[in-house]
Amino acid sequence: MYIKTTCTKCGNADFHDIHWWIIGEIKKDQTTARVDEMEVCDSVSEEELASQIVCELRGFMYNGITVDEFCRILKKYYGVASKYCCDLIQRMKKELDMYCPDRQHLYYV
Repeated sequence: MYIKTTCTKCGNADFHDIHWWIIGEIKKDQTTARVDEMEVCDSVSEEELASQIVCELRGFMYNGITVDEFCRILKKYYGVASKYCCDLIQRMKKELDMYCPDRQHLYYV
């Protein structure tokens, strides 16, 4: 799962690929869960993450793709948290030279 933080040196947005292990316990019909271990696997800038996704998704992108579908792809295949999808889509619109006249569908320029 990617989370977004702000760089303390330059103030730019960074994304960190976080992996965590959760331990679940079931005792007398009561379920509990706790985070056992957390690890940062990779850290990239917003531009680098957008570029990586653009390179991998070129074959899946099409003229008229909905913003919701694009957000679903980002969440499902890249583990981007829901609240960061809009920011990332804005960046990717610039990378892909796309526009969104009706705020629902993305079209190539």
